[in-house]
Amino acid sequence: MPGRLTDSVAIVTGAGSIGPGWGNGKAISVLFAREGANVFAVDINTDAARETVEIIRSEGGEAVAHQADV
Repeated sequence: MPGRLTDSVAIVTGAGSIGPGWGNGKAISVLFAREGANVFAVDINTDAARETVEIIRSEGGEAVAHQADV
């Protein structure tokens, strides 16, 4: 049932992935966005978080990247 998270904000730590494939943070960020959430993608590696944000935006979702060590 798409849209379950419409008008929600998801804060995802570890939202970037380095290397091939997708880590848990990247995967859940994209999944939450596909369900309608606005995603605050946090990662120590800003470039990796931005890559996740670009995937989300390319699918029509809303996301912003933020650098932090959590």
